[in-house]
Amino acid sequence: MLTTLTQIGQSYQLHRDVYLFKHENVINILDFRRGQFYGLDEIASRMVDLILEKSYQETITEISQLYEVPEAKICGDLSELLNSLIEKKILVTSPPPNKFTEGNLWPTILIAIFKKLGLIGRKLLNPQPDPNAYTVEILLTLSWISLRVLGWSRTIAIWQKWHKSHRKDIDKETIENLDRLLRETASGKLFLPMVCKERALVAYHLLRTFYGCPATLMVGINNYPFQIHAWVECQQLTLTDELAHCEQFTPVISYS
Repeated sequence: MLTTLTQIGQSYQLHRDVYLFKHENVINILDFRRGQFYGLDEIASRMVDLILEKSYQETITEISQLYEVPEAKICGDLSELLNSLIEKKILVTSPPPNKFTEGNLWPTILIAIFKKLGLIGRKLLNPQPDPNAYTVEILLTLSWISLRVLGWSRTIAIWQKWHKSHRKDIDKETIENLDRLLRETASGKLFLPMVCKERALVAYHLLRTFYGCPATLMVGINNYPFQIHAWVECQQLTLTDELAHCEQFTPVISYS
């Protein structure tokens, strides 16, 4: 009962790298950090849906009335479910420490410094208008580190701060050349395996920073067997993987 008492005053939210997908009366959970997918039954789905919006006691009362089950029984089941989801870091009871929040000057300062260093590095290593192999290799390495240190959502948010605000179209040959360069460079990094997330993040970043092109980073899932995949779409072209392979995944998240 001690666990229940501490949970009464808590508020719950999803971990920043976890996504919910509702289908009819059930919820599926995608944990993007670990590449895992969870399915909840109807009652557990209802519990999670309510606990993200209402208080612990309100959730128990509503579930008890809806299914005509004593509150004591619902209380035990809800506590067990919450403990399991918190242990898996699907739910958190308070916002995780985040140095990149509003009101903190350090993110602005660091981003300004990195932008300046990026401009200097580009002039020295990549003076031509199109990205070269050195730039792609550096960005792939940074993406690998960033995703493991900061996680998916925070990495996307920070990298997007470099993107240009204006939008323009580029020719098909330029897009295909970039895709070819990125795949060849990624395949040569034997000690840091570059999977779809790193390749897609860098392609998305290059299209928007070098060209100001409206590329979209896509994330899709395949249930049987469960897989997560990331790729980039730009001007009706698919980058970082073959179109036929990407079509096997149902898009669930996109970043424009």
